[in-house]
Amino acid sequence: MATVIMSSAKRSPSLEGELTESATQRVLLLLPKALAEEICHALDHERRKGHCVLEEIRLRADRRVYLTLGATGKKRNLPLSFLLPKDELTLIFEKMCGGSLYAYGESILRGAISLGGGVRVGLCGRASLDGGRIRGIYDISSLNIRLPCDLIRVERGLCARIEKCVQGGGGVLIYSPPAEGKTTLLRSLCAHLSGRESHMRVAVVDSRDELGNLPHSSEHSIDLLSGYPKAEAILIATSFMNPEVILCDEIGTSDEARAILEAQNCGVPLIATAHGDSFESLVRRPQIRILHDSCVFALYIGIRISESGFDYNIRSWEEAESELENTWNSADPALRGRDSSDVARGGR
Repeated sequence: MATVIMSSAKRSPSLEGELTESATQRVLLLLPKALAEEICHALDHERRKGHCVLEEIRLRADRRVYLTLGATGKKRNLPLSFLLPKDELTLIFEKMCGGSLYAYGESILRGAISLGGGVRVGLCGRASLDGGRIRGIYDISSLNIRLPCDLIRVERGLCARIEKCVQGGGGVLIYSPPAEGKTTLLRSLCAHLSGRESHMRVAVVDSRDELGNLPHSSEHSIDLLSGYPKAEAILIATSFMNPEVILCDEIGTSDEARAILEAQNCGVPLIATAHGDSFESLVRRPQIRILHDSCVFALYIGIRISESGFDYNIRSWEEAESELENTWNSADPALRGRDSSDVARGGR
């Protein structure tokens, strides 16, 4: 039976707002003054009604601006009165790119650019295709500015268990549906493991510039691989940086699975995240099942946002394996055993 820990992990008073306010202020400087002022007024009004966090600013050509607000255990979309003209949207995007769209060309093709400090901007527009592949994006019509969440103070017992796990060479996989706090928890664990409490050598694979922005970052023992493809970054960190643990967000491809297995063979554990509504849905993903069969992850941590903070559902590898054994005769073939040689064949 899986171990379930119900925890009220809350935002740390010492960290509250330090990153988010700074990031928000930088973003507001890129926006028209009237829009920035309306956003500030809206946030002040919402905060007087209760706790809320600005998570996203959605800009759409010739449409009203929307804010996505996060409160404890729920989110909602708030329309503003500001109607954003298309030429103003174009100007904002050019500012975000420092006046050089060419410099951000590869990121634009992948659908998002980074503003640094954990701020990521997703974009939509008209794609130019060549042989079925995207060669350019023009006529930008939507921007989604995603702001980093504040770090949380993770329950001490959970931190101790994770630290003991990775010091013993075992990996940790954190899973949940989208927007339930996986990246926030991973950043918070990064701060704990690399900071003054543990001083571990932490390699951070930060392909989307979301993990490495920590308060008082000069105190953290972090080697940051920013913008690398995840599989390549894992191999580089393993081969040349001698980390005690690697952190990586949203794993799942066959290339990443091969790199993770190579890191494990070199004795370097991984703390990673993956999408999954449940443990059963998680292991239906072939590459995750291969990593499980190879005993990469000693702990599986399912998380959900609740009114008290985070709820954690924790399984050891042995508990997870016992659950899978019980499904051996299941009609669902994805829950049955697979040959880990599928990784070598690049199976998905």
